[in-house]
Amino acid sequence: MQDLAIKAVLARAALVGLVTGIPTAITRAYTQGEELDGTVLPPAVFLLTIILATVGARLARLPRWGVVGLVGGTGTWLLIGALAVQVPVPEPDYLGPLPGLVVPVYVVGGVVGFALSAWSFMSPRWWAVALAVVVPLGSWGAAQYKPQILAWLEIRSFEKSGVPLIAPVIKGYRLVHVDLNAAGEQEPEPSTWLEYWRAATSKRGFSEIQVTVWPAAAGTPRDSCLAVTENLGARLRCKSLPGDRWVRTGAESGWVTVFARSGDALIMLNASGIAEADLVAVLSTFRPISAVELARVA
Repeated sequence: MQDLAIKAVLARAALVGLVTGIPTAITRAYTQGEELDGTVLPPAVFLLTIILATVGARLARLPRWGVVGLVGGTGTWLLIGALAVQVPVPEPDYLGPLPGLVVPVYVVGGVVGFALSAWSFMSPRWWAVALAVVVPLGSWGAAQYKPQILAWLEIRSFEKSGVPLIAPVIKGYRLVHVDLNAAGEQEPEPSTWLEYWRAATSKRGFSEIQVTVWPAAAGTPRDSCLAVTENLGARLRCKSLPGDRWVRTGAESGWVTVFARSGDALIMLNASGIAEADLVAVLSTFRPISAVELARVA
C-alpha cells in the first residue's frame, strides 16, 4: 500500500486520527479542573492513545504504520493538550459544566496530528518530518506558557497603542482595573481607562475614581468638556480653571468630571461623591507608568 495516492493516505490518516482522538478528547474535557489522585490517569490515557494510533494505522494500512502510529499518537496527545489550554471547558453556570461542547474541538488535534504524521513520512523532504514534530511540540509548549504569552502580548499592546503611559498616584485608592480601548467610530483616538477604588469604612462610604488617558491629538480640555454625549437627563455645565483645566458638573448629578492636559496626553477624571477640589488635586499626581504595570492590572 506504499503506492497509495497521497489524498487517500491523508484521508485514512485523518480517519484514524478521528477515532484515536475521541477518547483522549473526552478524557481531557471531562477531567479539566478535577483533582485526580496520583498521576495514573494521564499516562494511562497516553498509552491508550498510542495503542489506538498504532492499531489504527496498521488496520488502515498506512505507510510505515508503526512509526506513524507512535508519532501520530504522540502528536494527537500533544495537540489535544494544547487545545485544552487554549479552549478550556466553559465555566459552570445555570446549566452546569458543558465539557461536551469542546470535545469536537479537541478531536481536531487527533485529525491534524495524524494527517501531519502520514504526510511527513510520505515526503522525502526533511522539513516535512520536522513539521510533523514541531507543530505538536510547539503547540503544546506554547500552551504551557499561555499566561506568559498573553502577558507579553498585553504589554506589547500598551507599548504600541500610541497612548501616553501615565497614571495618577491617588492616596488611599488602589488601581483595580485597566482597559485599553482601540480607536474607532466613537473614539477617533485610542485610550486607556483606569479604575481606582477606595474601600468603605465605618466613617465613609465606598469611593471610585475613573481615569481616561488619550493622546493629545484627541482634543482640548475645553472641547472635551463641552462635548457631552450622554447626560442621563442632568443639566451639565462646564467651567474653566487656571492652567487649561475644565470641570464639568451638574445640579442633578453627583458626578464631577475634570479635563486637563498632562504632558502629551489629554486626561479625564470622573468621580462621584468626591469634592471638586480633591479631584482637581489628583491632576498633580500623574506620573509615568510602565506597560508592565498596566498589563499586570488589566
